[in-house]
Amino acid sequence: MRRKVLAELQEELRQKPLTIGVVGVSGVGKSTLVNTLCDTELPTSPTVACTREFESQDVSITVRGGIVDGHRTKLRVVDAPGLGESVEQDPGYLEMYRSELPKCDVVLWLSAARNRAIALEQQYIAELLGVNDRIVFGLSQVDLIDPLDWNTEVNLPSGEQLKNMREICRDRADRFSRTIGAPVEFVPVSAGRRYNLQPLFSALLEKVPDERAWIFSGVKAFTAGDWVPEKYRGKVMRGADGVGTSRKGAGLLKFLRGE
Repeated sequence: MRRKVLAELQEELRQKPLTIGVVGVSGVGKSTLVNTLCDTELPTSPTVACTREFESQDVSITVRGGIVDGHRTKLRVVDAPGLGESVEQDPGYLEMYRSELPKCDVVLWLSAARNRAIALEQQYIAELLGVNDRIVFGLSQVDLIDPLDWNTEVNLPSGEQLKNMREICRDRADRFSRTIGAPVEFVPVSAGRRYNLQPLFSALLEKVPDERAWIFSGVKAFTAGDWVPEKYRGKVMRGADGVGTSRKGAGLLKFLRGE
């Protein structure tokens, strides 16, 4: 049975790997996030747009659980050109979006945390409604939220940043929900800090079409160990597994959970 499932899995992935499209307006950190997810080196710039076409990157990940436990599989992440770069390029980019997004199993729409002017994003979302309804919304670059006092020792937002982060997520979700006409939730993430990658990845997997979800139900690409500083990693992971931990480790674990 295991050999049969593995054969079916390999054939399915050969024909059509699980594909995540990363989209949004220019400058929200799409290429940076793809580089973080895939350990690639797509060109990025803090001043000018670098992505002109849909660019695919494959990453090898391991299935955890079930009869295919330990099997290496392939995930495809597609970096899209940023919308809103110029009035001359937008029509062509929107055509690319309409052509390429239906090929994706799930779409990640990134919205920058510090960009409060989101009317343009709402217009693009309204234009692309129905192209692919399996969308996860990510609030990117959350380490740049005021008061810019990210706790580098434990690689976590400060208490004030966390409070502001949650407020931005609620406000952004409310406004995007009205645009789409359906409930929206935002997952806060920082590619530069490798913060909150696991919840983001889990949210993406939950949007995978039912007929393909079984293949990836055991995929866990990221854990807290990917972004928690090494000196705290053991404490956090032991606490997450329900094993005794120090007071400092327990406090950090609660902070991670937002308790």
